[in-house]
Amino acid sequence: MRTVPGCDSCDTKNKIIRPLITNIQRYSLQDGPGIRTTIFLKGCSLRCPWCHNPETQRTLPEVNYNVENCSGCAKCAEHCPTGATYIEGEGTDSFLRFDRTKCTGCGECVRVCLTGARELIGQSLTIDEIVKEAVADRLFFLNSGGGITISGGDPLYFPHFSIELAKRLKNEHVHLAVETAAFCQWTYLEQLVEYIDLFLIDIKTMDAAKYKKHIKGELGVILKNLENLLEKKASVRVRLPIIPGFNDSLSDYEAFVNYLGQLRGKIASVDILTFHSYGEKKYQFLGREDYQYRSVPNMTYKPIKVLVDMLTEAGFLPGVSLTVGGLIGVNT
Repeated sequence: MRTVPGCDSCDTKNKIIRPLITNIQRYSLQDGPGIRTTIFLKGCSLRCPWCHNPETQRTLPEVNYNVENCSGCAKCAEHCPTGATYIEGEGTDSFLRFDRTKCTGCGECVRVCLTGARELIGQSLTIDEIVKEAVADRLFFLNSGGGITISGGDPLYFPHFSIELAKRLKNEHVHLAVETAAFCQWTYLEQLVEYIDLFLIDIKTMDAAKYKKHIKGELGVILKNLENLLEKKASVRVRLPIIPGFNDSLSDYEAFVNYLGQLRGKIASVDILTFHSYGEKKYQFLGREDYQYRSVPNMTYKPIKVLVDMLTEAGFLPGVSLTVGGLIGVNT
């Protein structure tokens, strides 16, 4: 039987395991209210087939390789200490190869690349360094009703680290949000309630069997954690990623509305997030061939209008307690 994560739940001494950071993104508009800085932690317990940030799934450093930008100079092969990058063949019949099974993410190939074809994903930063960079746009937060969002991956995959980071950021007197699938032990979320102003929680399907088979998580754990947060009077926005062929049928919509209708007045809002293909290139750069939505077009408003209408009939107010795209806007 699968245990409920986080990643450091196996550490019985509660040692804080420091995750890698893939990005500290400024001027984010869809990760909570106002203008925000979003901190992306590298590591996630779930495996959503449509994930648009695949670089945040695995905990170890990875190399993005954009072959279109490669000049073929082979400096990467000269400096690779493990033989992951190598030259196959001779003369005009030679090719530059990249065996990712041998790659340790040391970054030597990135360091010597002259064209920017390679990028190391995952930076080791201390909490002090993260806090310093994240609060740099404090003035924008104050003027827009924004703040800082801890995201990923999933912050609750590193619960002890995320709790400590939340404490430190809250001491900076900024609005603080966390974006999570809530697939974790309740005790960690409970500790975060003291520091987090807003929880952004995905519900990807109301079908427990589908959730387990395709996403590798337990829906019951997620819903119980959500309900526990509401009992604690935490502010929660529920996010519904709508994915073609996965959860966009009328029966899927009815299941969402039946459940969320019971939470009306308790949750701050429902945010409908339509599928987009922005992550497709990322899989290519990571050398991953497991992306199931290759060439699937971005979802338009028309297919989800039915869901919008159903949620409106259930009492959610468009633009207030119901959004499409997750753009919350500026708090006044």
